[in-house]
Amino acid sequence: MSKKIETVERTVMSVSLSVNDKNKLKGLAAKHEMTSSALLSQWIKEKYQEEIADASK
Repeated sequence: MSKKIETVERTVMSVSLSVNDKNKLKGLAAKHEMTSSALLSQWIKEKYQEEIADASK
């Protein structure tokens, strides 16, 4: 039995942060044992899921 692997199209975005904010982000990401990019991606997904849930109420 073979499993079908779903591919997800990905894109790259650029975010401008102050050096201070970037350092804070890197510290938070390290605390959670993830990269800054992974942490930002997680936050964005959580936020838009909240927005969608709120809009459907």
